[in-house]
Amino acid sequence: MKIPFSPPYIDDDVKREVLESLDSGWITSGPKVLALEKLVAQQVGINHVACCNSATSGLMLLLHWYGVTRGDEVIIPAYTYAATALVVMHLGATPVLVDSGADFNIDVNKIRDKITSKTKAIMPVDIAGWPCDYKQISTLVNEPEVKSRFNPATKNQQQVGRILILADAAHSIGAHYHNKPIGTWADFTVFSFHAVKNVTTAEGGAMCVTLPPPFNNEEVYKTLKLWSLNGQTKDALAKTNGAGWKYDIVYPGFKMNMPDLGAAIGLAQLKKISNPYFTRAKESV
Repeated sequence: MKIPFSPPYIDDDVKREVLESLDSGWITSGPKVLALEKLVAQQVGINHVACCNSATSGLMLLLHWYGVTRGDEVIIPAYTYAATALVVMHLGATPVLVDSGADFNIDVNKIRDKITSKTKAIMPVDIAGWPCDYKQISTLVNEPEVKSRFNPATKNQQQVGRILILADAAHSIGAHYHNKPIGTWADFTVFSFHAVKNVTTAEGGAMCVTLPPPFNNEEVYKTLKLWSLNGQTKDALAKTNGAGWKYDIVYPGFKMNMPDLGAAIGLAQLKKISNPYFTRAKESV
């Protein structure tokens, strides 16, 4: 018996959505990307989701936003895909590995011993879609003794005032932890829409922005969109919709935007996922 490796779900609705993009003339970032962002936010129950060209890009962009750089450390699980460590390394920082527990996720009890004055973020990974113990991680980073070791070097780090929780939720869109969707528990959560995921855009990712006050998450969303498109103040959609052709490059950004053709696939798939899929409760182990 030959069992294929996670083939993508492509039906007539997916084909229609993609053909609609082709017929519209929008094949790069445009209305389908914005629609997918809105739908993911609606399904998760938050207000701000920014799509990008991969979960890897999203994780790296968010660490960059937080000011992670050379000399810093980011705690990650020892059992994960290479990208979790690579995004840290590409920024010049050091990934600090922590062993997994019985559920294959990061062992929160072992994180404490790895925290130093250089630790800027913790990136828990929901292995195979099984959520980490976010309550315990949040309690840990907010302990007075742990916060006293935090050494902020940027305005964003000063405003958070503690180690950032950046969830690598590449596998876990639709999962729940203590009756709340994944995407609501960390400061940032990143989903993957790679071809083998349960929702795909061929290649792609989504950054969920749920920073605590006093952050303005709308402004953070706009910053992420700006930085993911070379720091360009207007994209093609804005210029087409009457904003004019003139734009500025206001930040040395990256090329990490998602194209509409990919977003069309994800839109058609996500629309098919019934509400119970997003409302099943998952208690921590």
